[in-house]
Amino acid sequence: MNYLLVCRNWYAMCLPKLYYAPALTSKNFNGFVDTIIINKKKNLGHYVFELNLSTILQSGRNSFVSKLLRRCCSNLTKFIAPQTSFGYAPLISLKSCHDLKFLDLGLVSETVKLKELFSAIKNFTKLTHLSFPRSSIDCQGFQDIQWPQNLRYLKLSGGITNEFVIDTKWPTTITTLEFSYCPQITELSIYSLLSQIGDNLKHLFFHYPMPSLAENSLDHVFTYCANLISLQLMVDYCSKWCFSEFMLSKLVEYDRPLKTLYLECSGSLGLASKIHPDDLTIAILESRLPCLKNICVSPKLGWNMKSDEVADLVVSLEDQDGSLYLNY
Repeated sequence: MNYLLVCRNWYAMCLPKLYYAPALTSKNFNGFVDTIIINKKKNLGHYVFELNLSTILQSGRNSFVSKLLRRCCSNLTKFIAPQTSFGYAPLISLKSCHDLKFLDLGLVSETVKLKELFSAIKNFTKLTHLSFPRSSIDCQGFQDIQWPQNLRYLKLSGGITNEFVIDTKWPTTITTLEFSYCPQITELSIYSLLSQIGDNLKHLFFHYPMPSLAENSLDHVFTYCANLISLQLMVDYCSKWCFSEFMLSKLVEYDRPLKTLYLECSGSLGLASKIHPDDLTIAILESRLPCLKNICVSPKLGWNMKSDEVADLVVSLEDQDGSLYLNY
C-alpha cells in the first residue's frame, strides 16, 4: 500500500489496479466494506471488476453484501458469493450488476428461491457462467423463469428437483454442464436434460456424490453427447459398458472429438473392477476415440500402474500422441 503514497499521479494510476480484483480475507474484509460503502465521494466501487467473497468466513449481515453489490455494480463482471449473508437483499442488489459475466453461488448455504434468482439475472445479456447454490434451492415457480440469453456454462447443484430438470426448456447456448451433489436427481432427469442440449455440449462433468444414481446410470452419456471435448465420469455411476461398441459407437460423418477423459472415484469398495484399462484400450484401437489425448485416472480407482494392461493403454494413447495421468 505504501507505493500509493509516492505522488498523486502514481496514486491515480495504481488505484484502479488495486481495486480491480481485491484479494479479500476475513482480516481485511471489514476494512474493505468500510472503504467502499462509507467513502461515497471517491466512489471506489467503480474500480471493482471482480468480487470474490468465497474466503469470507465470518457471519455478517445481508446488508453488507447488498451494499457492496450496489456500490460495485457499475463495472462488476465477476461475483463469487460468500457462504453466509446472501439472502433476499443481495439478490435485489444483484439486479443492478448488468455487466456481470460470471456468477458463482456455489458456496451459499442459505435457501435461494429459483424464481427470485432468475428475476434478478433475467436481463443479464452478458452473463455466460452460472453456478447454482450447492446446499439448498427452492424450485417453486420454475416454469416462469427466463434464462440469460448468452449462458455458456451451468453448474447444477443442491436441492434441484427432478420436475425442474425434466420440465425446464434448457438454453441451447450451454456448452459446459456440471452436476455437483444433486441428491434428488435421477438417471431419467439427466437424460431428459441431455436429450435437449446434449449435442451442443463440449464439456460435461459429474461430481460425487449423486446418491439417486445407480451403479450404471451414466453408461449412456456418449449416446446423447456426441460432440464432447472433455468428460468427467464418476466410476461409482458407470460401468465398462459405457465404453463398449454399443454405447460408444463410431461416428459416421466425423471423428468423435473427445480429447480429455477424467475417471474419478469415491474409493468405495468394489469399484476397482468396474472399469478395466482394457475397456479403454479396445475403444481406442477400434478407432472409437480417435481424438483422445488425455486420460486422467483417480488413484482411488485402484489400477496397478505397472501392470501390462495399463502399459497397453499407454502405448495405444501414445500412438495418437496422448498420455495417461494419475489425477491426485
